[in-house]
Amino acid sequence: MITAGLTLVLALGAAGTSSASSARVVSDLNHVTSVTGEPEAQRLYNALVALELPSAWPFASYNPISSGGVRLGNLNVELGAGTSPLAGDQFATFEPPTLNGLTADLDSRGIRHSPLLPLYNGNELFYTRVELPTYSQTSRFTAQFCAYNFPSGKPTRVAPTNKAGVINVARVILNTRKPESWRKLMAPSKPSADGTYRLPSGPLVQVRKSRSDAIASLELRVRNVARAARAFKGAGIKTKGSTVSIGTLHLRLKASGS
Repeated sequence: MITAGLTLVLALGAAGTSSASSARVVSDLNHVTSVTGEPEAQRLYNALVALELPSAWPFASYNPISSGGVRLGNLNVELGAGTSPLAGDQFATFEPPTLNGLTADLDSRGIRHSPLLPLYNGNELFYTRVELPTYSQTSRFTAQFCAYNFPSGKPTRVAPTNKAGVINVARVILNTRKPESWRKLMAPSKPSADGTYRLPSGPLVQVRKSRSDAIASLELRVRNVARAARAFKGAGIKTKGSTVSIGTLHLRLKASGS
């Protein structure tokens, strides 16, 4: 979940500083975030839930941000408001196999990172994140890790039956100024000729050269493109042809058999 500007309790224990090196630091792309004004963020969250897509976490105020997550099968989409302008209006949040030794593994790869940044709800740990400044762009795009301490934060393989016929996300396309730098983060996964990485779970992640960093689009697998477009439009979500816009996120509808 987005947390820029939050006052966080930092807990740097053995879990984040182990010298043990793991073969992989990225398990999957857990969620992507579109940051809008609060009324619009909540409206979009409610519209997606009305399509019978499951909530990953309820829309609520997490002072000073507001946020709600909706599950598109193997990827969560977060609708948020209230982040620092330095964070930008899009987030790509990856999940590590474990927090144990994560910061040490990032150090061994020469990847700059924040310390572990846990967020507590009262005395209860909600989640822990690690920012990745090398893969981010100030006021535009934030890349980070997040490890959840609640079960609904985990995506599933496919979406349950829903009014839009959504199955899951086939691919997330990221624009980046430094596509070669992603090899260090994604290893041992290797990119295909077009810069696509296949991770142990979740959608494919494609990185492509651009003058700025952003989430270019999501390829959303649906049972029928025309019916899905009508369902999104009927829910009050901006739709043009086979492209659905959820704030700054663009979903390209793709028939499940294509």
